[in-house]
Order: sequence, then structure tokens, then C-alpha cells
Amino acid sequence: MPVDLLKSARWQATDLGLPMPDEVHAVSACLPTWDHNIGYEEADPTVISALQAAYPRFCLHPLITELCGKSIDSNEFAGLPFASHKAAERALNYVQFYGVREAKLAPLPKQSACGVAVPRTQFGLLKQYWQHAGENVSSRVAELILQGKSANCGPTAARSAVKSKVAQLQNAGDHDVFLFPSGMAAIACAYRTVQRHQSGSTCQFGFPYVDTLKLQERLPNAKRSFFPIGSDNDLAELQRQCLSSPPVAVFCEVPTNPLLVIPDIRRLRELADEFGFLLIIDDTLGACCNLNVLPFADLAVTSLTKFFSGYGNVLAGSLVVNPEGRHSEKLRNLISGDFEELLADCDVEVLHRNSQDLHQRMAAINSNAGQLVQFLRQHSAIDQVFYPDRQSDKYHAVAKPDGGGGGLLSIVLKKPEQTTPQVFDRLEVCKGPNLGTNFTLCCPYTILAHYTELDFAEQCGVSRWLLRISVGTEPVAELIRRFERAFGS
Repeated sequence: MPVDLLKSARWQATDLGLPMPDEVHAVSACLPTWDHNIGYEEADPTVISALQAAYPRFCLHPLITELCGKSIDSNEFAGLPFASHKAAERALNYVQFYGVREAKLAPLPKQSACGVAVPRTQFGLLKQYWQHAGENVSSRVAELILQGKSANCGPTAARSAVKSKVAQLQNAGDHDVFLFPSGMAAIACAYRTVQRHQSGSTCQFGFPYVDTLKLQERLPNAKRSFFPIGSDNDLAELQRQCLSSPPVAVFCEVPTNPLLVIPDIRRLRELADEFGFLLIIDDTLGACCNLNVLPFADLAVTSLTKFFSGYGNVLAGSLVVNPEGRHSEKLRNLISGDFEELLADCDVEVLHRNSQDLHQRMAAINSNAGQLVQFLRQHSAIDQVFYPDRQSDKYHAVAKPDGGGGGLLSIVLKKPEQTTPQVFDRLEVCKGPNLGTNFTLCCPYTILAHYTELDFAEQCGVSRWLLRISVGTEPVAELIRRFERAFGS
């Protein structure tokens, strides 16, 4: 029987590398100690070799590695499988833009998926695109291909049901919803759509999830400005810049990851209308049930991997056109002209099944997170707690009437350089990347997302000692006891 992570969390050193959840297609693996997370970032063989799963855009699933070895790799070349020929061509163009002339497509016989192979010395660059763009073959698709079966992406009842559920949550029509094999694939599509609408520089408003910023920096010919705090002063500076050189689009998260700041979306919408730029909002941390951002956005993107799925065993994303937006018809047509169904049927089925209890899960998670935040804010070991300010006008502008604060929070301890590693190691919750699962997860977020740029992150207000906590559905009294023991109280 699979281990129930609600009752038996994977947090001890002996759990290193075990999948979370306890199944083949888990999208996270346990990194139980502070040193394990450092070792993961530094590619320590003892850590990497222990991974039985991993977040699929960052570290290759064993089934992906097997598929590459059998169908793409050779003595001098190494490669990765992408979800379609067009997706593979985009990856090929990326590495060629950075000078890898020997890169080549590696078609997979009788499959819509297609590989890209590069000289082994350039594999890191190809994997960079795999991470940023997210148009990747999933572990389930790899499993089917290895079995000699076709991985279909067709019109199924489950796909229609997922689209309808996303549309209902966003108050949009089914035809406004596009599904993708990851949240980053949805963001990459939004970026391409923006550039076809009007090419030019984009802007990132507020400190975002790492790959959203990297995508705007590293795609061929990409240019961006960046307001890492997302404050009222930043809004004033954005307005000043728009007077001479407005961006073609502003990307922002509501709330932001990992500081859980809610930007002034009303003001951003006003500036978008005044200066003619598109507003792209990532509402992943709104957890589907809590916030209503689409009226302010031209496009809304969501990682369905997180709260929508809730069980940590499938990647997916959505891109939704605001049907009331001034550019809705053009944007819908631009997306449709480029769009392919890349989210495989086998993954849609899991996503649909997982999402059935979304509202019940989120009610429990919202309640648990609110109580845990209250406990942490009063604890003597805590210096800072980051969680959406539900009393602010900025929150009320986007809050659904029955919504909560969401399931994600971040903390910084007092004397963090002395206390954080020990507290993290003692914390009896699952530890590893990902969020939005029904079981509580904790990770040293800045270490995992910004290990090579820790000083940059701290300049943006994100401590290298920050712990990010995704609250699950365990009994909240038990969760609080686990934190009390970790703090030594």
C-alpha cells in the first residue's frame, strides 16, 4: 500500500529521494535536510542518485531518462523529448540562437512527441529551455512510448470537463480556456502571444516565480524591465517609464511567490488601458477558489499542477482569455493559431479525477493556513511571516466572496543563519519542491530557486534563509504541534 503522507510525512534523512506522493508519477521527491538541498543544487552524486522522482522541469524523471537513453541519446549527443514537433523546433531554435549549430531534431517513430539532441557538452543549455518553457513529455507519456503505445492528445470527456471547470472558476467561456502540459508552458504561450500581438519589451511587476522571469530574459531577443518589490513607488516609476517607452505587456503574480504580496491590480489595469499594454496575471497562488483576477487581466495563467490538482502527481497549466477584455478576440485568435493540444489524455484523466474535491480541499487548506499563520506570528522564534494581507484594499479588489487567504506562506526565523538549518531538519512535514498538495510541504525556497543568485534575491527582499510552507489538509492541531517541536518549544 502507498504511504499516506498525511499521516506519515517524509521528513527524515532516511527518506532522501523518496517520491511525494508515494507513486511512480510523483512530481516531487524528498529533500529532508538543509544539507540535502544544498547538495541537490551542487549536483552532489549522493543526493542526485537517491532521487526516485523530482519536479519534472528541474530534474529528469527516471522514465524520461530511460526514454532519452533508448531513443534520443548517442555517444556524442544527449537530448530531451518535447511534447510535439513544433515544441521541439522551438527548443531547437533556442539552442541554435545561443550558438549550438550541431543541434538536431530526433523524431520518435509513430509519436507526436519529438526529441532534440545536442552535443553532450551543451546539454545544460537544452535543459535550460526544458525548464523555462515547460512543453515537455510527461512521465506518463514516456511510459507509454517505452511500452510502444501512442500518447494521444484528443477530445475526451475528461478534457472537456477540466476546461469547463477552469472556465467556471474564472467566469469565462470554455472557448476562452487553453490547456497545457505545465504552468510554464501556458506562460510561454502567453509570452509568444504577446510578441505576436506587438513585439517589444515586457515588464515583470513584483518578484515572481523564477522561470517566469528567466523566460523574459533568455528567450531569443527577449527584453524586460523588472520591479521586484511591486510597491506603490514601483507603480509610479512604471507610469513614468510608460510616458516615454511603455512595455508591450506587464506580467505579475497575484499573490507573488514566495512573499505573497498582492499588487495593486486596479492601478495596473488603469495603466494598461492608458498606455496600451497587455496585463498577464498568474493567479496560481490564488488557489482557484480564492481570487477573481480575470476582470483585470487580458490573459490569466494558472499552474493546474498545484491546488487544482492537489495531489502532486501530474503537471498541467491553463491560459484563459478575458472575454470582456478589449483585445479578447485578437488574443483568442492569436493563441488558437499557434495552439496544439499538448496535455496528454493520460494526464488529463488524472487531473480531472484529482480536481473533483477542489472546493472541499481548499476550504480545509484555507482554514489550516489561517490558523498556522496566527500561531507563527505569535511565536518567539519567528522574525517574519509572509501571507496575503486579507484586510487590504488590494486583496478585496480581487477576492471572491467566499475565498480565503490560500495555502502558501513563508517564514524567516530570528537569527536565521544559526536557527534555520536545525529547525528545517527537525520539522516533521514532507520536505521538497512543489506546492498546493493535500499534504503539507516545506522547502528552503530561495536555496532551491535562486542558489546561484542568492545576493540578487536578497536585494529583491527575499531572504536566503526563507522557508516556504504549502499547508495541507492534516488536522491543524497536529500541524502546529509539529512546528512547536521543530522550534524546540
